[in-house]
Amino acid sequence: MRRLAIVALAAIFTVAACGGSTTPPSSGAPGSAAPAANVPDTIKLGASLPLTGADSTPGKFMKDAYELYIKQLNDAGGLVVSGKKVKIDLRIEDNKSDAATSGQLIEKLITQDNVDLMLGGYNTTTVAQEVKVVNRLKMPYVGGGGASSSIYVDNQWAVGILASIEKLALTQMEFIKTQQDAAKLPKPLKIAVAYENSSHGKEFLAGIKQAETASPDRFKVVFSETFDLAGKDYTSLLNKVKDANADAYMVDARVNDYITMQTQYKQLGMYHLYETFGPRGAEKAARDALKASSDYIVAAAWFDSLMPGDSVKKWLDTIKVTGDSPEWYLASGWEVARILTGAIQKAGGVDKQKVRDIVFNTTWDTFFPGGSFKFGKNGQVDNDYVMTQNTPDGNRIIIWPKDLATGTATVPIPKK
Repeated sequence: MRRLAIVALAAIFTVAACGGSTTPPSSGAPGSAAPAANVPDTIKLGASLPLTGADSTPGKFMKDAYELYIKQLNDAGGLVVSGKKVKIDLRIEDNKSDAATSGQLIEKLITQDNVDLMLGGYNTTTVAQEVKVVNRLKMPYVGGGGASSSIYVDNQWAVGILASIEKLALTQMEFIKTQQDAAKLPKPLKIAVAYENSSHGKEFLAGIKQAETASPDRFKVVFSETFDLAGKDYTSLLNKVKDANADAYMVDARVNDYITMQTQYKQLGMYHLYETFGPRGAEKAARDALKASSDYIVAAAWFDSLMPGDSVKKWLDTIKVTGDSPEWYLASGWEVARILTGAIQKAGGVDKQKVRDIVFNTTWDTFFPGGSFKFGKNGQVDNDYVMTQNTPDGNRIIIWPKDLATGTATVPIPKK
């Protein structure tokens, strides 16, 4: 984690040997001595994002990150590939928050629009569909919007910069242990789990159950039930949770489901010593909608803009032109674009097998927790998570890991 403070930034507009700075690469890149005859004048990158529908908010964040990164490259004259400045043609399709549609669009971009390489989409179900297509068509794909490990089963051509959901749950369980050791939460902690009906949700439950099996003296799952996405009424589920008499309520949900469920949770007058919605909680849209109802909720995410380090500060200064809240979706999109363009430079072109091998085998510097991305054999990283807790003033603090903490967690949640 301490590497976050020292990620190299001296070589602005340069891709370093270990993967590059957080700024768009341009001149001075590897292989820039003499232009190669087979380097095209324009490189076409494709992406399918949810610009309308249920996932349009994170879809916009990722689109804005992709477009800003590519704009900065093109404004600098283009990406330097084997000594030649190459313009980037970015083509983004709207999948309308539908997985099947996204798979069709990915295939169209590859087979009809003849894009050279692919940037990833958003939503576990959608990304899983996209990864199937790129593997079938042998197309390199760098993604930052799907964390379920099921996405990467039998995968050879896609990589993802988000660590698994099972690890997300285990991270929260490790934090809970520290609160038990401080006598702030009971042993064993009785836990009620609600999780979305997807591989994302099932892996969240699996992580909690794994911790329960390893430490039965600390954890006891007294209730677990799935729910469908985009629900309108969770009162039946919530009443079951209420009857379970649990100490902690741990949920895996999308942002819109989180807002709906937490609103109804408060309307029912429910209370738990500890409450989380997995990676959700600190999003501006949710804080604006829920206001005080989101106070003290804990989240575990892949990145948080409160993290220390010059690289984080530099990215925040760069990305503010979008006007977006600097959430992990935006940071993820930025890093995806940086890695793919960096791989093009290292490969000296868009040879698909060469780009794929470089992406998989390079350790990429990042401002995400851990300071670098190294893709496993399945294409997924195993980086650490950062945990936050919402505060009553509408803000949040980092509460875990200890060396990144910006405040002390309020556990148990105060009764109002």
